[in-house]
Amino acid sequence: MGVISSDFKATPYWWEAAPPTDGTRDTPDRSYDAVVIGSGVTGLSAALTLAEGGRRVLLVDAGQIGSGASTRNNGSVVPFGFVHQELLEKRHGAELGAAVARVAVDAFDHLLAVPGRYGFDPMLRPYERYFLACTPEHYRHQVADAALQAERGIGLNWKPIDRAEVVRRTGVRNYHGALYIENSMALHPGLYVQGLVRAAAGAGVDMIGNCRVLGIDRSMDQHIVRTERGEIKARNVVMATNGYSDRALPYLKQRIVPARLYLSATEPVQPDLMQRFFAGRQLADSKRSMSWIRPSPDGTRLLVGGRGGMRGNDPEVHAATLYRDMVQMVPELEGVKLTHCWYGVIGFAMDFNPHMGEADGIHYSAAYAGVGLCFGTYLGNRVANRILGRPAAESTTALDRLPFRRIPGPSFMNPVYSRLGIEWHNLLDWWDLRKR
Repeated sequence: MGVISSDFKATPYWWEAAPPTDGTRDTPDRSYDAVVIGSGVTGLSAALTLAEGGRRVLLVDAGQIGSGASTRNNGSVVPFGFVHQELLEKRHGAELGAAVARVAVDAFDHLLAVPGRYGFDPMLRPYERYFLACTPEHYRHQVADAALQAERGIGLNWKPIDRAEVVRRTGVRNYHGALYIENSMALHPGLYVQGLVRAAAGAGVDMIGNCRVLGIDRSMDQHIVRTERGEIKARNVVMATNGYSDRALPYLKQRIVPARLYLSATEPVQPDLMQRFFAGRQLADSKRSMSWIRPSPDGTRLLVGGRGGMRGNDPEVHAATLYRDMVQMVPELEGVKLTHCWYGVIGFAMDFNPHMGEADGIHYSAAYAGVGLCFGTYLGNRVANRILGRPAAESTTALDRLPFRRIPGPSFMNPVYSRLGIEWHNLLDWWDLRKR
């Protein structure tokens, strides 16, 4: 039986309601107070904050406005970025590890206030979220992580639940427990980005899509941003390109490993199945190469994602892989066909933490490791506040204390490192699950 619908599309499901745009103008002026490179949530948040602070701002993107990972993700708005608190504290120590985790809570709270402040509806909805433990060892780590979070007073309210409770709450079997996160949300990422675009345009931000940056030069107290549509002088520059950073932005390219994450959308699912498994509920598993399922904002279909960096470019092949993941998690979904499959490029740092800062006079925020909606919105705002000279309480985070290390070797090897890392994680997952 085929898993692909007759009207299959290789474009994001989210673009049906909120397609990317070309921007607000075709050519830039010769000078601006600030140029923001990248039109995802980081760039839009930074540009909006700078414009509200009285700066004249240009936002440019190599593609259409909002066509990158910010409108290609699954729309989860979750109060965490670091599922493994044990590992976080092993890397950074208890005090800094806890402080870094609290940034995720601040980012979550910041995003929740954005739609109301700017008067748009991204279909933000509350959901229960379950990280399903694939093995007994995974569940032991979940219990330990939840205990550490509670001990540090981070405020995430993680709760481990055992196998029987997972079945009772979700109807899903064959898992050894789960980490339950009650204060989780999700939204329509296309509508969210579209709302930020309108807010930024209303604040006076000039936006130009399909305008690749070719390089940035420093001249006295200003930057010369060389683009496909001419040179632009700017006092400040913000790099918000994350996994899409290229040779024109070497600082980020040297520090970020890019990876593809794939998503599919299903055809409308029978209401009884939606009610049984996904009424106000999202599911994800505990593999290193995580898989997840969430209901669409209107509750009629499912979004299925995971498998970073799958080989090849055939969307139907990737859709078939995601279909197998979906049915393995919830066997009752067998026969539900997929209507869309697409990918977005995310970025990882060597320590798997987000980073923000300044390099050679250029400000940046990047490396969200797949949880960029909250972090991008929040850190874009903090970067802009730093440029505006606002107090430390509004412009710094514990992430400032983390070194943003360059990846060893030439940066053109980063995609190779990504491939090797994914294959290694897949091998470790196979080893864990062989005795499931």
